[in-house]
Amino acid sequence: MSARLLLLLLMGWGLAPALRAQPADTSRRPVALEADSLVGGVDAAGRRFRELIGRVFLQQDSTRLWAERATQWPEERRIRFVGNVRIVERGDSLRADTIYYDSRQKVGRAIGRVRLWDGTVAVEAPLGWYYTREKRAVFEAGVRLADSAAVLTSQRGVYWSDEKRAEFYGNVRLTGENRYLEADTVVYFRDTKVALAQGRVFIEQQDTSEDGTVTRTLLFGRQAFNNEQTGYSRMTGRPLLVLLRPDSTGRIDTLLVRAGQLHFTRQDSLRRLVAVDSVQLWQRRLAARADSLVYDRIVRNGEVVWEEVRLFGDPIAWFEETQVFGDTLWLHGSGERDTLRVFPNAFVVQRDTVLDRLQQLKGRRLVGYFEQDSLRQLVVGPNAEAIYYLRDRNDSLRGAVRVSGDEITFWFAGDRVRRVRVQGGVQGVQYDRDRIPEPFQLEGFRWVPELRPDPADLLRESWIRQRLRTAPEWRRPSPPVMPASNPTAYERAGNH
Repeated sequence: MSARLLLLLLMGWGLAPALRAQPADTSRRPVALEADSLVGGVDAAGRRFRELIGRVFLQQDSTRLWAERATQWPEERRIRFVGNVRIVERGDSLRADTIYYDSRQKVGRAIGRVRLWDGTVAVEAPLGWYYTREKRAVFEAGVRLADSAAVLTSQRGVYWSDEKRAEFYGNVRLTGENRYLEADTVVYFRDTKVALAQGRVFIEQQDTSEDGTVTRTLLFGRQAFNNEQTGYSRMTGRPLLVLLRPDSTGRIDTLLVRAGQLHFTRQDSLRRLVAVDSVQLWQRRLAARADSLVYDRIVRNGEVVWEEVRLFGDPIAWFEETQVFGDTLWLHGSGERDTLRVFPNAFVVQRDTVLDRLQQLKGRRLVGYFEQDSLRQLVVGPNAEAIYYLRDRNDSLRGAVRVSGDEITFWFAGDRVRRVRVQGGVQGVQYDRDRIPEPFQLEGFRWVPELRPDPADLLRESWIRQRLRTAPEWRRPSPPVMPASNPTAYERAGNH
């Protein structure tokens, strides 16, 4: 994507009225110029001109140019090359229908089917300008950039050759083998491989396992930063992550994470997400809020073999009818079995939907076990306390129990307490149904189902909902191909 071509092509060149020009100014580099014929005169506006016609060839040092015609206006210090214009300079190649150069303003302009190629990257646009003082190239009216890994399109593009910085504006689209990006603006630094995207940013990443299962990661935000060399990315502007992954039954398991900022790290098989500032998470089996979140996945051959979620800063989570909170929540596992750890100051509230009562369990630490997305067992201790309700054979309220001990274990069947075990220093009171205290709560009790994150709220922006309905699918981009060079031109160039 080098932009030095127009500068080296035209800067300081003059056309002498001869088929082979000799340098008149020793401060200039020698210029070799050939054409089939030369015409000079004055145009209708009274301007002197010189026109070279047919197989125009020009060489200065390592820069070579071919065109069908060339016209110079000496007083205005303008040169125009017309007809299949091609420039080659130190591995870079530029093609256009017409190229103008204004030596007063030191601005070059290429018009019509502009194609720039440096051996690895191709840039195409209908129009292009080069500003030599700034070493800045501008491409207009629809830009397409392609290399072996990705294709980028936008309405406009600018490139600073000294800084090796490219900026693309307006309806930017980047398509790669496993990644797709949309944004209003993208800035890319070629040396450091750092990219910045702004506006309505949408990114999709695909990972394919050995059995062909595809996991899709969709990201929405206002700003995005990516460092390809370090494997680090960041999204801001209240971004949203949507993870779509088929489960063992083929059903799509959806994970939503929203926060003030999302940070991503890719290291070998580890995929890490760090979310900070008012984090909200929703999954079919889990919803949560916290000040910050760390989500780790181990991926081998495109398949997730282990994952872990850690919530910090007044975290609170909901599993079906169960609410859990404490200082730190830690959910990890693989396959069909997951483990929840809460420490310290763990507190569990579970709603018995039949009795419409709230079972309670608290202690210094908690360990919970899930199988097939259902809570099966909770173990709390030390300093464990519990309140649970009793049913009769007709599933009506029979009474309640308040108990404490070194460790308390609950076993569940759905939302029902199937069994309770208390160990060490047991103390307790059982109440008949008519003598249950009101309110009947353990110290530190909270029940806030209204705070539970909901997909409708996380997906509230219309542009995000629209993008989810039309999330693209793409193919691996083909490597860029430039038209073959004219053999005759190469043969003639070999004579210089």
